[in-house]
Amino acid sequence: MKEIGFCVVGLGMGRSRSKMVAETEGARLVSVVDIIKEKADDVGKELDCKAFYNTTDAFQDDEVDVVFVMTPSGAHAEVAIEALEAGKHVISTKPMEVTLAKCDSMIAAAKKADRMLCVDFQERYNPENQKIRHAVDSGLFGKLVLGEARLKWFRTQQYYDDGGWRGTWEMDGGGALANQSIHVIDLLYWIMGRPQQVIGKIYTLTHDIETEDLGMAFLEFENGAVGTILGTTTFPENSLWGLEVNGSEGGVVAPIGTEYHWKFLPEVAERREQIQTLFPQSNIAEDVVSHFHNGTPLICPGEDGCRAVEILCAIYESARNGGKPVTLG
Repeated sequence: MKEIGFCVVGLGMGRSRSKMVAETEGARLVSVVDIIKEKADDVGKELDCKAFYNTTDAFQDDEVDVVFVMTPSGAHAEVAIEALEAGKHVISTKPMEVTLAKCDSMIAAAKKADRMLCVDFQERYNPENQKIRHAVDSGLFGKLVLGEARLKWFRTQQYYDDGGWRGTWEMDGGGALANQSIHVIDLLYWIMGRPQQVIGKIYTLTHDIETEDLGMAFLEFENGAVGTILGTTTFPENSLWGLEVNGSEGGVVAPIGTEYHWKFLPEVAERREQIQTLFPQSNIAEDVVSHFHNGTPLICPGEDGCRAVEILCAIYESARNGGKPVTLG
């Protein structure tokens, strides 16, 4: 069976994604791209693939089937659309882009080119998070009541200063919510459903940046449940992040990276044994390979990947208007 050829663009976090592709059965890392020649050459040598310094040359390579966009957030659409117009399929790292308009432009370009577009939200592949989604979808928690997404991490001022794009509205799309907390925002949407109303507040308390280093939101979901989001880069370490979800009869405290705690009312305690994972793929490369070889649906297609950006933009709109509720259309 033909291996799927990948090209990874942007070798910050893209370096680790390049290694992931190279180690995935059914995938082949054809090339990497970075405007910094030394980075591209270094990764190309390490992983035995071609190294390019611009996307124009890389996207002309017929060996490339899929372009994995790992550039700063505000450049995702530009690179993705160029790749799609060159006939390539596209994976975007999180967040999909910094505005809904840019997300929509990527989706439109994929439809026009008749090519795949998906978003790499890695926590959807976590088996424990899949179990939460299954429990909610199967009604094992009873009536859905509350979902809480929380991320309390630390970032130095140097982190924001390096590269010149982090913590900016144009290229990062926000701060602690847009860059770090987008993972738990996506999980909250994926598990709880789409919110119909969002109230947000943001603060810049310990960093010299354009955007927030602490943000909070209250959400009302279409299914009648409510939710909260807390994201900050002011906490002394990167140890606290995850979800808490509960319904009328059960729930889970899910600190990502440690043991999840499942709770059920005594009379329905046996439901714990009914919880299942949803799919076998463990990362986006396996997901894409399975999609092409076996016809499996993508875990996060572009139309779904933009929902976290929709929520994020609603939080920022509410915050700019003094916490006025924003209704999602």
